[in-house]
Amino acid sequence: MVTIKEIAEKAGVSTATVSRALNGKPDIALETKKKILAIVKELNYTPNNIARAFVTKKTKCIGVVVADNANPFYAEIIRGIEETTMRKGYSIILCNTSEDIKREIKAIQVLKEKRVDGMIINPTQKKIEHLRALKEEGIPFVLLNRNIEELEVDCVKNDNIYGAYQATEHLIRLGHKRIGHITGPLYTSSVRERIIGYKKALATYGIPIDESLIANVSLTFQGGYEGALKLLKSSDPPTAIFAYSDIMAIGVIKACKELKIKIPENLSLVGYDDIEISSFIEVPLTTVRQARYTIGTIITDLLIKRIRRPKSKKPPQCIVLKPELVIRNSTMPIESTKLDVSGFTGGLSRYLCKPPRCHFIGTLLACPQTVLIVLPGSNASLLSYLSTYSLLILPLNTES
Repeated sequence: MVTIKEIAEKAGVSTATVSRALNGKPDIALETKKKILAIVKELNYTPNNIARAFVTKKTKCIGVVVADNANPFYAEIIRGIEETTMRKGYSIILCNTSEDIKREIKAIQVLKEKRVDGMIINPTQKKIEHLRALKEEGIPFVLLNRNIEELEVDCVKNDNIYGAYQATEHLIRLGHKRIGHITGPLYTSSVRERIIGYKKALATYGIPIDESLIANVSLTFQGGYEGALKLLKSSDPPTAIFAYSDIMAIGVIKACKELKIKIPENLSLVGYDDIEISSFIEVPLTTVRQARYTIGTIITDLLIKRIRRPKSKKPPQCIVLKPELVIRNSTMPIESTKLDVSGFTGGLSRYLCKPPRCHFIGTLLACPQTVLIVLPGSNASLLSYLSTYSLLILPLNTES
């Protein structure tokens, strides 16, 4: 391996001069610098970062800890982090925790042992003692998309309350009143904030909050699937669902396929994040777009400023970015859905009025926006339909 000493000998200068040229110092003649850099290229010299770190106490490396690197949401953030670090002369070490607090603690310990200059951490939030210790050690770090107010550290996140409000309001304006929310564990700040936004929208429009419509599951495809089954198999299921994330919304879609529930004809669905696949699935997903790449660049800039100014007295800041509602094909007005009268013969014990689900009571089938009257007759045909406050009249086969 080529050394600085060999470069100095070939250039006819001191090792200190070579070091100044490699580090871009101004106190070196331009011609000398060009000569040294040409030799560096000729000999294919690779800097010894370990030796450099020993002298400078800096590794030019940043640790990145994410909760789930299998989630496409993080891929774009990581791209923003990586491209920004490269531009600024840093590299990254990526660690995944899979929302496991033990793995998070271990990852942070490994990064400390690697002597990274700072960390970007997407915390699980089950415990915070290890993060408090990290702060006390003076190691710079910034929280990603989840804030821990009692720590008083820098963070960059999306406005979860605003985004959840936009998603829920969109469904309300389409006429939905029974809106389910599939989300994660309450110790996660972004989960709590999106629940606040969801409930705030319901309250704004005078819709009672039904806690049974909130399903707390894991923040995964499987979690979305299980949450959907729980809500949709209930005695009074929702007509619309707002999922914590797009990957959870995809889990909802899987459950709907199994239950023969069509989206959006039978159920309107909104996700969150706007990952790339959201616009390519069979029914393109209405979702809330986060500026993921921008989050990555901003959080990296913020951390590097902290690394380069360790004695700065500037107080911690939480940068909050506004998300954007993206309307696609997975939602539709509740009035546009149709009553399924296929296979109507004989007596009626239960009918699925889309939306919402309704039950036959005597000769009257009632639901919040529709009144269905069943009369004696010989043919099962739809006699009339009034869309504002719908009156549906069907004949009942009295022979059964």
